[in-house]
Amino acid sequence: MVEAFKYLVDYDAIGETLIKGIGTIHQTFLPAGQLGASNDTPYSLNVEKAKELLAKAGLADGFSVTMDVRNTQPVTGIAENVQQTLAQAGIKLEIIPGDGKQTLTKYRARQHDIYIGQWGSDYFDPNSNAETFTYNADNSDEGTNKTLAWRNAWDPQDLTEKTQAALLEKDSDKRAAIYEELQEEVLERGPFVIIFQQTEVAGYSDKLKNYKLGPSFDTNFLHSVTKE
Repeated sequence: MVEAFKYLVDYDAIGETLIKGIGTIHQTFLPAGQLGASNDTPYSLNVEKAKELLAKAGLADGFSVTMDVRNTQPVTGIAENVQQTLAQAGIKLEIIPGDGKQTLTKYRARQHDIYIGQWGSDYFDPNSNAETFTYNADNSDEGTNKTLAWRNAWDPQDLTEKTQAALLEKDSDKRAAIYEELQEEVLERGPFVIIFQQTEVAGYSDKLKNYKLGPSFDTNFLHSVTKE
């Protein structure tokens, strides 16, 4: 049933309008540029395929579901776009708007149906994202490692073990191959519908010299910047 949602996103329309200039369509959990990152984009809007999957799950007549949405753009626009495409397969999506604190608090407490949000690597190594998308050591409410897999009550025990193996693998090629496998597994059965990779944009005066955005939010260094 989860896979049906991946066929009910109009990636092309979102890419050409709502995230134009600030993001590119990307469907795997490792961002382009990191070790083992996959650029596979197997999903596109396919209502008939989604209906087929829903029927197999016993949901041919559709159902209602809620989505917690931060009331900022482009998040609101993406949610509204998804609301329209879900409706084509008989899924009624109620958008619940809120500020960042409200939506994130509810999500962290595992009280959501669907949550739309952003995620960025904490450090420039594939384990940063793999650990949160594929690792869930204790899926109970008492679990202490509150990864994104845990927050969505997804318990992929085999992937948890593979994630640990990837972290300890010393051969870079073998390590990259494990992360490629993990991304394929999440694409096929994970509860995440990944839409795009954000592009950071900086506007500054031509008097500013040597300012460059880094590959992650914590690598925007200022020590080399000068102003003429």
